[in-house]
Amino acid sequence: MSHTCHWPGCMTAVPPAMWGCKPHWFRLPAHLRNQIWATYRPGQEIDKRPSESYMDAAQAVQDWIAAETKK
Repeated sequence: MSHTCHWPGCMTAVPPAMWGCKPHWFRLPAHLRNQIWATYRPGQEIDKRPSESYMDAAQAVQDWIAAETKK
């Protein structure tokens, strides 16, 4: 099972437990990568029940991406 990178428009397949492809993951600031890992619960990609804190971190990432791509 795989899914695509969460970077908007990226169609790179990544393992289910990974947020995104290596280039996009490392394009994120360290504090956002740390938030994703700190709030990730193993198995959430299987039961499709991420925590509210993970969803907040994921939204912060998407907000950062949107701001960066407007520059």
